[in-house]
Amino acid sequence: MRDALGLCEKEQDNFYLDAFMIECWLGDAVLRVYEEYAGKKKAQHRQLQTGQTWRAFMAVFGHAKANEFNHVYLSLLRFAEYDDVESEMLRRTIVPLSFEHQCFSDYVRPNNLDIANRPVEAAAMLRRTLERWCEWLDALIHFRAHATWHLVPLQFDPDPEKRELAALGINQRFFGDMNEFSRKWWEWHHGQAAERFKNSPKWQTVGKAMSAQTDRVWNYPQLDEVLIWLWPLLKRNNWTYRDLMNVTRQIVSRPNAYPCQREQDFAAYCTNVLGLRKTGPGKTAKDGRPVGYEVALRLCERKPTPSS
Repeated sequence: MRDALGLCEKEQDNFYLDAFMIECWLGDAVLRVYEEYAGKKKAQHRQLQTGQTWRAFMAVFGHAKANEFNHVYLSLLRFAEYDDVESEMLRRTIVPLSFEHQCFSDYVRPNNLDIANRPVEAAAMLRRTLERWCEWLDALIHFRAHATWHLVPLQFDPDPEKRELAALGINQRFFGDMNEFSRKWWEWHHGQAAERFKNSPKWQTVGKAMSAQTDRVWNYPQLDEVLIWLWPLLKRNNWTYRDLMNVTRQIVSRPNAYPCQREQDFAAYCTNVLGLRKTGPGKTAKDGRPVGYEVALRLCERKPTPSS
């Protein structure tokens, strides 16, 4: 915080305090999902895509008044222009948000900020936009944690300090592929951690992670990615499991294989493998194209099949 305030004073720009708070928010949101995976071995017990990123956002920015959300939104857009992992998270998730805006006109995009001239309407729309952005961040964070769970299981030790050290070791393994910013961050973090753990046996976790090659069997990586990414559409538009299954079949390479053959298997897979649970009843679209269908296909870079 002191560094952020010092930079604000030096540059005469309060953005750097916002950037510090944005980093705190996104870091907290990521850690919460990793804790779900590390602390709950069975997927059906995990709480995923249940609004954790929005809750983390409100914990940091909830003090903002209704007429200040525009400032927060502009800071998020500016933060997204930087070259680091957290900025890339914002850029990646503003894409589906923009697709939804084109279909539903519920959210703000960078090219319609003139709504700020209508304060009451702007405040409500900005809040909806930020909350929806957080739901897409939920999906992104969920998928990245899910992939890491299979590819780098050492990063999910029940001990949060060992998880931190494992991440350092994994990053060190790929140090040569990092950009300059990531290298500097790793060097700083490694130095801080080396001092904190210099007398602790936990420090050995860094070396173990550098050389670890063990991963978990991942049977359906493409299917998992599609389902996790489409879950915000199911939530917003009250899709049934059959709606989601019908859309998924148009995207995955094996549409008639398990678990996409039967709705019962499909629903069980969402819960027992991905930790995703639908709440409340819904009504299945008769034509297999529920509301938000176009967003789903654009998000997965697919074209709609001809109507029967």
